[in-house]
Amino acid sequence: MREIFMTVGSRQPPWFNGLELLEDAKQNKHVLPSGCEGIDILLEGGFRIGQLTEIVGPSSSGKTQICLRSALGVADMNLGSVFFLDTCNSFSSNRIASMINQHTATSVEEDEETRVKRIMSRILCQSVYDIFELLDILRQLENRLSYQEKSNGNSIRLLIIDSIATLIAPIIGSKNSQGIHLFYYSELD
Repeated sequence: MREIFMTVGSRQPPWFNGLELLEDAKQNKHVLPSGCEGIDILLEGGFRIGQLTEIVGPSSSGKTQICLRSALGVADMNLGSVFFLDTCNSFSSNRIASMINQHTATSVEEDEETRVKRIMSRILCQSVYDIFELLDILRQLENRLSYQEKSNGNSIRLLIIDSIATLIAPIIGSKNSQGIHLFYYSELD
């Protein structure tokens, strides 16, 4: 299976020299937390904004769990909205709602029902059934992001595609979606 995460920003980063890049990396100011502490440690703070990160794992290894956890983390920390493209009916609002109680990243004091509503309203989910529909949605998203750049509203910060293997395997003639992986892509604000 393959899931894709994209953190979304509005501009390409400026040019940096090596010393500036090292200092920037030490400050971890250009990362989007995955919502999973262990993964953030491995990635030295989280997913790098402006880079594509691929996470690979066999079926049932927890890739969809990472998708849901990352969506929860971004939505809960007021980093922006999450756009979840679901190709294999793996999105579970019930699972995210149960994870909310375990997740403590928020600093806002609010009751459980209010918190669930706040977080869930920031996670937009759409089912995708073939690669052509995915490409069409991505073109629409590109237009939306172009508009988002001009406004200061609640911006989309993370794009998750769970699982792209479901869409690609039939095209490449494979019946087994094993080995098609998880992607992250991000850009700077």
